Amino acid sequence: MSTRHSFLSTTGLIRPPSVASVAEEPLPFPYRHARSGGTKPRRRTPNTETQPANKPLAPLPTRAGIVPLGPAFLIGIAVLLSLLFTTALSCAFIPDEDERPFAAVLENAAANTPGIVLIGDDVDVDIDEPAITIRWSIIACGPDFVLPGSEGTHGSLSCGLPVMPLAVFVDGDKEPATTYDPSLFPFLIDGGQRNRRNMFQFDDDHVLDVHQARNYPFDTYVLTSSLRAVSTADNASLPIQRLSTISLTSSFVVTSSDTASYLKGINDTQEPSRDLTLQVVRPAEARMYALLLFGISWMLAHATMALVVFSWNLEGAERLPKYLASTFIVILLIPQLRNAMPDGPDFDGESSRFYDSIGFFPQMLVSAVSAIMLIAMMVKREIQAFEDSVIPEEVRKEAPGPISAGLLRMRRGGASVDINHVRNLSRSLSVFGRS
Repeated sequence: MSTRHSFLSTTGLIRPPSVASVAEEPLPFPYRHARSGGTKPRRRTPNTETQPANKPLAPLPTRAGIVPLGPAFLIGIAVLLSLLFTTALSCAFIPDEDERPFAAVLENAAANTPGIVLIGDDVDVDIDEPAITIRWSIIACGPDFVLPGSEGTHGSLSCGLPVMPLAVFVDGDKEPATTYDPSLFPFLIDGGQRNRRNMFQFDDDHVLDVHQARNYPFDTYVLTSSLRAVSTADNASLPIQRLSTISLTSSFVVTSSDTASYLKGINDTQEPSRDLTLQVVRPAEARMYALLLFGISWMLAHATMALVVFSWNLEGAERLPKYLASTFIVILLIPQLRNAMPDGPDFDGESSRFYDSIGFFPQMLVSAVSAIMLIAMMVKREIQAFEDSVIPEEVRKEAPGPISAGLLRMRRGGASVDINHVRNLSRSLSVFGRS
């Protein structure tokens, strides 16, 4: 059955039910009126942006299944370890109250051989002279020799200051190196007596044997000396039972040994004395440190030679200033390493001749020659670069002028002028003239 549409429906004033049902469906994009100047309505873009959802945290990067430590944590651990290391080293400056290097020597002397004992509290070695200075302390051991109230010196309760006045002679000198008199000690108002170190201590200077002084840092010095004590009360010689010095200084290890001896006096009498032998060497730590600085200095000198080789094989002068700066730094650094040697001798000292002849002076010479070669190569390459940058003037030929179109067509076509008819005309004219 066909459906007939009315005039109104046909003209679109009234829509049929089928069309109305379709129009009632919501359009996916809303329409609006067109702007002025256009007939097409503008379609509004739907707002598809939504609020971002909470994104899950990214997983931590792992290496072989293990989460690496962060940089902040590593820096904190490094700072903590540095502080612990510095604190541990600082504990070495805490003095040891129980350290009594001469207590055993004094107790042994008081128990077995009471009498006068000389203790070397300080040993100062000057390798530039070379000389050695020993500071001696006059000590007495045993109840018959100790001044009452002075017990307890150097950690020994059986030893103290001598009770008798005496004089000490060194190496057979006619004049005493020092004199000691306990009656010169001052008394306090409350009844006590005050001891003065300068009144029972004295310095003794000696010249060292330098036969092995030129092998720095393996230089060894030997000292032999003889000391004699005389009582100023009755001018009688007193036997010195022991001579002992400290075993370690700031830069040397001192090994001392003593033995009993005697001197011939008036009427061939034997006056007791004591001989001392000191052997002064450098500790193993100082030797190792000096050898490390020696090796580092030579490695730096060799590095300057390597820079010269690298520069020789390179083209251009771009890297030469960097190599030259590194060489000058080495030249300035080697003298500082030389000055950092533990108790290093002067350049004109006896113990530095061998060391500097195979160390400092060749190192400075190698570094300086390397710097000169680098400067020469840099100047040469700069001159070559300047010469290569100048373009030589070339002799240029003048280009020919433009060719006309007719001549160009003649050349391309291979055309030529035929003058045979001109020759025939001239011949006929000449024949006519003869006739």
